[in-house]
Amino acid sequence: MRATARHNRMRTTVDAVPSNKLLQRLNGDVGEVTGEKVARLCGDHLEHAYDALRLTTSGTTCISCCYHAVLPSTVICSTSSNSINCYDTAHGSLVSQHSKGPRRCSNAFNPSLSHVAVYGDPMAPAIELQLCSCNKFAFLEGPTAEVRCCVVSDDGSIVVSGGREGQASLWHVTQPAGPASEPHVRHFSLPGHGRSSMVKACCVSADGLWAATGGNDGNILLWDLAGLRPITGSNEAASKKVAGLASRGAEAAAAAAATSSKAAADEPAVAQPVQLSALLQLPKGEQVSCLDLSHDGSCLAAGCRSGKVYLLPYGSTELQQLPARHQDGYKVRCCALSPDGSKLLSAAEDARLVLWDVGSASCVLSVHEHFKPIRGCCWSPDGRHIVTVGLDSLLCVLDVVLLSSQNRLRVPMRLHTGPHSRSCRQPLRKTLSAGPAAADRAGSAAAAAAAAMLGTSCGSPKASS
Repeated sequence: MRATARHNRMRTTVDAVPSNKLLQRLNGDVGEVTGEKVARLCGDHLEHAYDALRLTTSGTTCISCCYHAVLPSTVICSTSSNSINCYDTAHGSLVSQHSKGPRRCSNAFNPSLSHVAVYGDPMAPAIELQLCSCNKFAFLEGPTAEVRCCVVSDDGSIVVSGGREGQASLWHVTQPAGPASEPHVRHFSLPGHGRSSMVKACCVSADGLWAATGGNDGNILLWDLAGLRPITGSNEAASKKVAGLASRGAEAAAAAAATSSKAAADEPAVAQPVQLSALLQLPKGEQVSCLDLSHDGSCLAAGCRSGKVYLLPYGSTELQQLPARHQDGYKVRCCALSPDGSKLLSAAEDARLVLWDVGSASCVLSVHEHFKPIRGCCWSPDGRHIVTVGLDSLLCVLDVVLLSSQNRLRVPMRLHTGPHSRSCRQPLRKTLSAGPAAADRAGSAAAAAAAAMLGTSCGSPKASS
């Protein structure tokens, strides 16, 4: 009864949501959003620069965000009141705002807004999937307890969820063939987490071939979804590219399968569309709070409740802990890999956004634009812009411009002031393009020249005394 009432309440709002076939601007309540644009320097030596656009969302708390797949400079945000807001970052305006049901629920959507999943109702564990492109609804049944996390694939055909029952679920949704037909739904259970645990995070790769689930038991399960897709040239190439990813957890997968029910073990061996590819375990006491997969599923990032970030790069068999940059005890709320998989974002409750380099597993920069916990972060399709949303009702768009460390002048600023600064400045300008070593030599020469002008020695204090 509860699900039927929610279904009827949703039908009046789905018509206002655009589909993939409508390449027009979103219609809705238009309103200006106050904001400011700032340029900042950050880093240990102020060697990084970025531009930030800070938009105030008028008291609305956004908990997740992503760029629209069709409309450029349009950011889609999910709010704490179960509504979807679309912001135009180019003009600083609120383009649309649509409610998706009861305020106690949450929603998950794909970047094109063609599929919206409403979940989190403790009275009705079923997930309501809205197919906005054809004005259809599908109820995804299977969970028996409250759903705590949910994700929709980019094309909307795969929905993964997890909750309090300690087991994740996956649905494969087929688009209806005609106006009179209904979407076809297949449900798959994803065992492997303990009954006493809770599945807190889940994600799906952009190509829809890989999925990952993580719980507060410290286990991360990686699932191969290639059986749900028809065999094509692109899928075969993608499978070959991540072949090492599928085989690195064979022993762990066997151990996880042994923990399932004996009845399932006695059944004849049949090729399943969804197969467990790897079982990864975090150190004892760690709890998974967020997950993200790269576009092709070759790299996995995980954030923990303790504030630590782990990375599983391509070709590796063990999770690699990144250097500590978030404060201890502050939960990592979200993480996002760049479209090319070379960079990683992590945001925590300490209001700090950290940009990581995946290849070297090092911190590139740390940004403080929010003064309250960050709840969501995402990359633009071109990988140049970063969007963050937090509990301070701020939406920040960062235009990241990384400055090379070899262009940093490593001499005291006082050498560039005074009556003799011009003679010391000219040789330094000529050596900046030669690299850090030349800059250091030029800085030493400038320091010696300045000391000679002041009548002091450049040697050690003992020698000068």
